[in-house]
Amino acid sequence: MKNNLLLGTSNAGKLQEFYFYIKHFKLFNDYQIIDLKEFKDIGEPIEYGKTFQENSEIKSKYFFKKTDMLVLCDDSGFIVNNLKNYPGIKTAREAKEKGGEQKVIEFIFSKSKKLNYIAASFFCSICLLGEKGKYSVSGTIPGYIVEEKRGINGFGYDPYFIPENSNKTFAEMEKDQKLLKSHRYKAFEKLSTQILLGN
Repeated sequence: MKNNLLLGTSNAGKLQEFYFYIKHFKLFNDYQIIDLKEFKDIGEPIEYGKTFQENSEIKSKYFFKKTDMLVLCDDSGFIVNNLKNYPGIKTAREAKEKGGEQKVIEFIFSKSKKLNYIAASFFCSICLLGEKGKYSVSGTIPGYIVEEKRGINGFGYDPYFIPENSNKTFAEMEKDQKLLKSHRYKAFEKLSTQILLGN
């Protein structure tokens, strides 16, 4: 009987990417992979961390205590270099409070008038937690945000972010192209290396 791995996210776009990277890096072949839809009323943790890494660990600890399963969670978002790392760990929260990603982008550009592109970086921190210990890794992609939505693929802020050495937003790229360039790819790449080395 296989052990279980719980993917601790209710974000459908993120969950899809988790499955992609697990398959791409050939991770957890001996595990039955399940997600939060298998659980009723499991709730969500309060994310009180001050960094992406702290919040990914808070999520993993919460779901591990609830299920006693190996748990994989991430926390991700972007920062604008010249706005004191805004929106940072509040990336998703800001979109909810302001009425959508477009409103957050408009706010950012209102602070930086007459610019077509604003330097920013996407971050992803992953925490894998189980009875035998914890892996904690992070990935970063520098680039730029644009004021107007471009592209129809992806989710979240993908239509506004152009990674370094590209002229397309994540949402303008083919699905696999984006997945192999993203901050989450970088984090999963590090996770796969650590698991392989047993570090």
